[in-house]
Amino acid sequence: MVSIAALLILAALVLWETRPSNMIAKKQDSLIRGIEKRSPSRIERLLAEDYLDRWGFDRNAAAEAVVDVGSQFLTLVLTLEEMTVDRDEGRAVVKAFLRVSGKPIGPGGNEVTRRLNRLKTPFEFTWEKQSFLPASWRLVQIENVELPENLYGYEPGDIRRAMQGE
Repeated sequence: MVSIAALLILAALVLWETRPSNMIAKKQDSLIRGIEKRSPSRIERLLAEDYLDRWGFDRNAAAEAVVDVGSQFLTLVLTLEEMTVDRDEGRAVVKAFLRVSGKPIGPGGNEVTRRLNRLKTPFEFTWEKQSFLPASWRLVQIENVELPENLYGYEPGDIRRAMQGE
C-alpha cells in the first residue's frame, strides 16, 4: 500500500513538473543560460528545425549570430524583466525586457549593452510544442520591433571571422 502511495505521489510530481508553464519557463531559462555561455549547441537544441527570423537567419545562423554578439563580452549576464507568458494550445509567447550587463571587451559589447538596455518594447520569444512530449517546446521566433530591419551586410560569423583575421 505504501509503494502505491509513493508511486502516485511520484506520478503527481512528474505531472506537476511537466506542465506547459513549467516547461516553457525551463526552456526560456535554458535559452538565456545558453546565450550567456555562448554555447551554439545549447542554443540550437532549443530552436525549432524550421526557425526563421525576419533577417532570414535559420536555426544555425541564429545561434551563430547570438554567439558572435556574445563574443564581445568577457562576462555576459542577461536578465529578463517584466516577463509575461501568453499561452494557447501548443504555442506560447514569452514577452520580456532583456537587460544586458557584464564586462564588454570592446566598443561592440558597449554598443550591444547600450542599444538593448534602451529598448522600449519587450522581446517576444515564440515557443511551439513540436510533439506530444512535454519537453518538445522549441523556439520558432525571436522578435523585437525596435531592432533594425537592416543589418548593414552583417552575416552570422562575421565577428568571429574578423577576430580570427579571416
